[in-house]
Amino acid sequence: MNILAINPWIYDFAAYDFWLKPYGFLVLLTYLENKGVNVRYIDCLEKKLFTDKFGRGKYYSEVISKPNILKSIPRRFKRYGITIEEFSSKLKLIIPKPDFILLTSSMTYWYPALKDTLTLLKDYFPRVPIILGGTYATLCFEHAIRNIPCDYIFKGEDLEDFFKLLNIEFNYEEFYSTLPDYQKFYPQCNYIVLRTSWGCPFRCSYCAIKNLFPNFFRLPQEKIIEFILQHYHRGIKDFVFYDDALLYPPEYIKGVLRKVEKERINIRFHTPNALHLKFLDEELVHLLKKTGFINPHFGLETLNPQLQKEWTDKITINEGIRGINLLKKGGFHQGEFSVYLLLGYPGQDLTTFKKEIDILHSLGAKISLAEFSPTPGTEIFERYKEKLKEPLLHNNSIFCFFPHLPLKEFYRIKNYVRMLNKKFF
Repeated sequence: MNILAINPWIYDFAAYDFWLKPYGFLVLLTYLENKGVNVRYIDCLEKKLFTDKFGRGKYYSEVISKPNILKSIPRRFKRYGITIEEFSSKLKLIIPKPDFILLTSSMTYWYPALKDTLTLLKDYFPRVPIILGGTYATLCFEHAIRNIPCDYIFKGEDLEDFFKLLNIEFNYEEFYSTLPDYQKFYPQCNYIVLRTSWGCPFRCSYCAIKNLFPNFFRLPQEKIIEFILQHYHRGIKDFVFYDDALLYPPEYIKGVLRKVEKERINIRFHTPNALHLKFLDEELVHLLKKTGFINPHFGLETLNPQLQKEWTDKITINEGIRGINLLKKGGFHQGEFSVYLLLGYPGQDLTTFKKEIDILHSLGAKISLAEFSPTPGTEIFERYKEKLKEPLLHNNSIFCFFPHLPLKEFYRIKNYVRMLNKKFF
């Protein structure tokens, strides 16, 4: 069987490659390859203008027309990634004709890129069935059915049905224990994304992970170590954890990192998804430091005790402060670790928010602003779902809960955080 797999463009006001890879899609494609399927892969986001020392980079982009509902936003709307002509040239090289075309989807508000991708695919392969899956297809299934003219659309929970369509055996544990074959799909990749787990044991009211993966599944430690060493010996130094709960339970990740420490290898670990401050202890902080965690990111979201209790049970302020003190005691200097704060959630008072920023800065933490995106399937989204039926309004760049507040007020906050973070260096 021959399959063509496409990771589409990003259509947005802003995009940057902060180690952005369609991880679940790559796991799926690797699993298919392991079952004997011939997979051809096109990543529309492969074109960057530059990369930094950690492998991150700025995408090539072209200004495109804004959707009507976003016309009032005073920013340029862009297509990020390869050009239309480059995509067409890649399609011309696909021989033999695929039996199926697979499309993935990430952010819900990037769906317009799927439409343009489909138009081109149908020009080149008019009778080949096209299958859509991914985050948008899962969280906005009814919208996708109405707006994306694919032959099949599958939610994440429908994996067994997907494999039945392809007449391929599906084994749950084997599938989720699969790690991507980067040499096959990204022969020039200079960083590696991996998961030691799928899902999250916690339930935060602003997070959709339970809708995307309701369980919590851990991969064998030995498989993770082997994967890291394999790519290290290929010359890779930067490894990016995509886990939603990397430090839970602590003994699992300690076991992985103890083995990494014993190997005495010179690598760097990155954690764009938040780590849990509450699970830190002296040994774990030591391991994070010794095994090369660069600017580890931790989740706190807010210093408001009432909101912390309402949103999540994963941390309290006292646990957060205790964790920060452990990091400093264990060798992370001021500004060598970051804490996420949530910006733009419904009813937020920006004056109070600025005070929270000052408090965390005084404790020695860099601030990372996580711009709030109303995500379908979450408790917070359900309260406002009538206003948010159009996925384009899920975009975290437009701060949709503050229609009468100029965007420059949010930029002031962001610039203030940049200024404070620079003081550490």
